[in-house]
Amino acid sequence: MQAGRFAIGIAVILSVCLVLATTGFHYSTLHWLSSGMARFAMRPRRRVLSIVFITLMAHIGEIVLYAAAYAVSVDVLRLGDFGGRPVSSELDYLYFSIVTYTSLGLGDVFPGGHLRFIAGIEALNGLLLITWSGSFIYLAMGRLWPWERCVQPKRPDRIPGGAG
Repeated sequence: MQAGRFAIGIAVILSVCLVLATTGFHYSTLHWLSSGMARFAMRPRRRVLSIVFITLMAHIGEIVLYAAAYAVSVDVLRLGDFGGRPVSSELDYLYFSIVTYTSLGLGDVFPGGHLRFIAGIEALNGLLLITWSGSFIYLAMGRLWPWERCVQPKRPDRIPGGAG
């Protein structure tokens, strides 16, 4: 019974550490994009594309961190295992992490044991970080994107060839 409680505690602590690490990393990335990136001269459209690309890279880094945590959780900590398709390589852990982080949840690989808790936390964490990025990009585009003004067509005082 004690071993089970110990494993639960490890899964909870690992999940909290992952949330803190990914949220802190994401905050640092968005903070740099909103302030530190201003040191680089670039056109607004290129800046928007850079923001989108760097934000995507931040998400990939966070997914890799969760994938590494799954590998350690299975191979070292023995917190659980995966069912469905076999998970035996780094790419398999990365695949599961992408599917979980994005809340895609295909179901061909599913966690067992205390990995279920970590996967649930990853899905919630991924949802929050993805929406945070979406909001950030929306605000950045509002400031940087060159929108064309919508203009009403001029109404002629007199319609040519008509009775007027």
